[in-house]
Amino acid sequence: MVGRFAIDAGGSRTRVLVVPGDGRARRTFEFPSINPHATGDEAGRTLRAAFAEIGAALGAGPSVGWLASAAAGPGGIGPELERAGAAADAAGLDTAGLVVSNDVLPLLWGVPALSGVGVVAVCGTGSGFFGTDGKRVANAGGCEYLGSDEGGAVDIGLRGLRAAVRATDGRGPETALVDALGEYAGTTVAGLARRLAAQPFPKQGLAALAPVVCATWLAGDEVALGVVDQAVGDLAEGVYAVRDALGLPDGFAVAAAGGVFTGCPELYEQFAHHLTGPVGAGSADLVTDTASVVLTALDRFAVDGEPVLPGGLDAYAAALPPRRRHEAGTVLGGVR
Repeated sequence: MVGRFAIDAGGSRTRVLVVPGDGRARRTFEFPSINPHATGDEAGRTLRAAFAEIGAALGAGPSVGWLASAAAGPGGIGPELERAGAAADAAGLDTAGLVVSNDVLPLLWGVPALSGVGVVAVCGTGSGFFGTDGKRVANAGGCEYLGSDEGGAVDIGLRGLRAAVRATDGRGPETALVDALGEYAGTTVAGLARRLAAQPFPKQGLAALAPVVCATWLAGDEVALGVVDQAVGDLAEGVYAVRDALGLPDGFAVAAAGGVFTGCPELYEQFAHHLTGPVGAGSADLVTDTASVVLTALDRFAVDGEPVLPGGLDAYAAALPPRRRHEAGTVLGGVR
């Protein structure tokens, strides 16, 4: 049998699921982020380490895998395909068919409630939205935290930090965020802001503030409530944009994934309530085991180790066929 592996590489963590083809038990691994925008040169070393673990777990024989990476932005699949192919080669996986996509795409086909029709909202370190009506695809966001990522952990952390700084210098209302963030960081909020600004890659430091902001909201702070309300509204707006681009009817399915939703169920509940009201979504299912969902999508499109993807995904996904890894990656049309 062909071995299979799935990699869900978000902004903060990389989750790996390996299913050997010889009947051995499946294995799971977790690594730091492989996104160069989050960890710089360390991202490449982590990616190579992940593929080395996959190669050791699979052993000899053919395999097929899917890398769903937050580093693969709209129209930018080429660099991530090249990185993944090189890491797989170094691990001895030259015979593996390999799909590379953004981290949202496989959820469209891996979540049973959608099964190829609906919208996915990912809210982790950043945010992104992707949808399909079964024929066309549409996306919103996914342009890193300077261009988008509203409602994600970086955005929540940054808004909370700015609100706390404004409270200390009189430009904003008083808020418990001042003490909460100061206690978390072991310094003043002004000191925290300057410390983060001095870091070459501040994304993860800002994202780590999001749980503090959410906890302050749940404790009843009005300013933190405003931050969370803005985040929920921005997330819903991303779903609206994809729904409108595709013309999806009322009752369409939504899948939600990401560390903000799983880390703060109350925020997810606010988001789901928002969607099943004004937007007219029929459901908003929370996905927790994202690596398994990526594997389900892989199983749908891989036959005997040959990945065959839907047409029209050139900007979002590509496949390196088995035994031809050193050739240029191509998207193969025709949905199975």
